[in-house]
Amino acid sequence: MSLLTQVATASSTPQQRIDQLFEIFFLGEEGDLELLNKYLAELDQLIPADDIKQREKLIPLQCWYHPSETTEEFQKAIKHAEVLMEAHQKSYPSELHADLLLCRGSHYQYSGKPEQAKLDYDAAIKEAYLIENMRLIADGRSMRGTMLSYEGDYTGALEDLIPAQSMYEQLNLAYWARVNLSEIANSYRRFGDPQMALTYQLKLEKAYLDNNQLVEAFDTNTQIAYSYEALGDNQLALERHQKSYQYWHQQKNSLSAAASAVDMAGILIKLNQVDEAVEILEQAENTVTIEFDGLFSFMKLFSAQAALIKQHPEKALEYAEEAESGFNVSNNDRGLSQLYTLRNQIYLSIKDYQSAHQALTDYLNVHHKLDQLSLTSRNSEMRARFNTDKIEAENQNLLSIQLIKEKELAALEQNKRLQNIIIILVAIILIIVTIYAVKQVKRKQKFKDLALTDELTKLANRRHTYALAKTYINQAKTEHSQFSVISFDADHFKKVNDTLGHDIGDKVLIKLAKIAKELMRKSDTVGRVGGEEFLILLPGANEQQAYDIASRLIVRIADADWDTIAPELKQTVSAGVTHYQNGDNFENMLLRVDNALYQAKSAGRNCVKTV
Repeated sequence: MSLLTQVATASSTPQQRIDQLFEIFFLGEEGDLELLNKYLAELDQLIPADDIKQREKLIPLQCWYHPSETTEEFQKAIKHAEVLMEAHQKSYPSELHADLLLCRGSHYQYSGKPEQAKLDYDAAIKEAYLIENMRLIADGRSMRGTMLSYEGDYTGALEDLIPAQSMYEQLNLAYWARVNLSEIANSYRRFGDPQMALTYQLKLEKAYLDNNQLVEAFDTNTQIAYSYEALGDNQLALERHQKSYQYWHQQKNSLSAAASAVDMAGILIKLNQVDEAVEILEQAENTVTIEFDGLFSFMKLFSAQAALIKQHPEKALEYAEEAESGFNVSNNDRGLSQLYTLRNQIYLSIKDYQSAHQALTDYLNVHHKLDQLSLTSRNSEMRARFNTDKIEAENQNLLSIQLIKEKELAALEQNKRLQNIIIILVAIILIIVTIYAVKQVKRKQKFKDLALTDELTKLANRRHTYALAKTYINQAKTEHSQFSVISFDADHFKKVNDTLGHDIGDKVLIKLAKIAKELMRKSDTVGRVGGEEFLILLPGANEQQAYDIASRLIVRIADADWDTIAPELKQTVSAGVTHYQNGDNFENMLLRVDNALYQAKSAGRNCVKTV
């Protein structure tokens, strides 16, 4: 029996019908927007006006399914969300308030206001953790991770998307797990692993087709095309985009069809079929306006590429300027990187070398930023995978609490019909709440410790280390005192993992942490900030003192007995040192100490360099 047949069963009571309709929205399987809006109207009619609980379940759905296609509709949708939030502000913290925050954040994001969207996502996730609602935590982290991935922050994206995936799977929300897994695949593709992305995407496409979810299947088909393009197989990418274009055209979805047309144009230019690319770009311009900033930007970028190939540099510059405005709105550094490269080529073609140099400088600045994100993304992925057991344990705890709350709610409903024992029930509830509160305090303390500590080495984690560093810098500024930093990492650590296994690699990291911590003063902090990367904070130490400490650390590690971990194992580290200078901020110090570490590596490793 189909889902639609089930909800249409004539013998259903009004409450059964309401429950069935809410379940449709909860599972997310139904993709017919017109049908979903009919279900919303039906719920509005079925739920009594004085049924506050079920009315509060309906309110977020009315926010999520508010029309939001044009700029005017987005503005109305945001205003509608704000009115609802204001009306229910007193309910904070609650599922209703957190869900409305996510809804407004989504409208902000897709109307080209990512900064406001992130503020709402952050607030909603924080509130979801306060009420320990795993579903809202998963939704919030999935949505924030999706946005961060698009903006190029793959570190933040993976740190959100991987835990969200675990939560969706534990909640048995297959549809939302597939949507989230698609974003994980996109993140792999964006930070340079399209083959891994393609593996996920092909499985997702099959799953969507098996479930007759054609819209999601063709969205995934487009992502597969992007992966093929990243792998250099432009012909397969073009065929995939053409397939999506035909489907959206048949569905009379002009915006999605235009998006596929823009994608096709980019591939056609790579295949030197410029005239065909220009033709479909001109067709897309009838649909794609500046309000769709991401799509508009790439349409103008490809138009500029085509104009340059056809030797119309002035026209190419006009298109490039329009593309830049869109990329800036959506904070798309990946797009800006391509744009500045193209602008450099345009200025070179007209012999405007000063402007060409500026375009190249802009490209290098953005490219450096993307390189930094890409490097830290790899560490983020490994850290997220390493913490899988911890994440699943926390998620299981949240799920258990959620089930307990549902049972308590059912008990309270029954108690309305059993007034004669209400005093006993209240006493029982007070005892449960007291026990729960005690456990909650202990759990929050445990979560706080976990948030500040690296799980493997028990050192301060990256977030805690960086926060302490900024505190010491402010102290050095106000008290005119000394502050130095040592960065060190394990030499040839990848070889240890590859030849001896990750278990041995973990033992090496634990021993490095132990040696470093034993060598430091009580006032110093040793933190693990990456896979095999460590940062030592030395408040009150000048540059020479920090260099001496780093030198002793190098010797102590090289002379350590590594045979206890693996026969004939020898492990060394390289270190960089820098110290606080007037006007310094943490980012400047971090860049210098990373440069010093790089010099130590280049000098043959197992040594210290100062910058």
